[in-house]
This record gives sequence, C-alpha cells and structure tokens, in this order.
Amino acid sequence: MRGPVEKVCEYCRQPFQCVGYECWCGTVGITEQQMDWIAGQFKDCLCRICLGKVATGELGPRSSSMM
Repeated sequence: MRGPVEKVCEYCRQPFQCVGYECWCGTVGITEQQMDWIAGQFKDCLCRICLGKVATGELGPRSSSMM
C-alpha cells in the first residue's frame, strides 16, 4: 500500500486514514484474542477510537455489547 488510504471504520462508520503496516494501529497494543475477535467480526480496519475500545476491553471479547 502506498500513502494513506481513506477508510470507513466498520464498527462506528467514521472515516479515517490508514497507512498500512506502519500505521498507528500497530502501537495500540491489542492482544491476540482481541485481534482474533476483530478478524472474526470485521473484513477491514477499525478507527483509532474503536480499536482503543477493543484494547481497553470496552468493545470485543470481554464486552457485553458485542455485535
């Protein structure tokens, strides 16, 4: 992937920019279980806010608000 790509978060539907494997998402610090949950629920990326919610457990495998 070259340069930023405009995407839409699959959870909250907000637009954001993705820059591939060197993106900010690599620094959020989610667990393997959380990554597996994301991969099972969505076909593409989540925005910074939603990925942060997964990292804190507010959204995802330990959340009561699973989709």
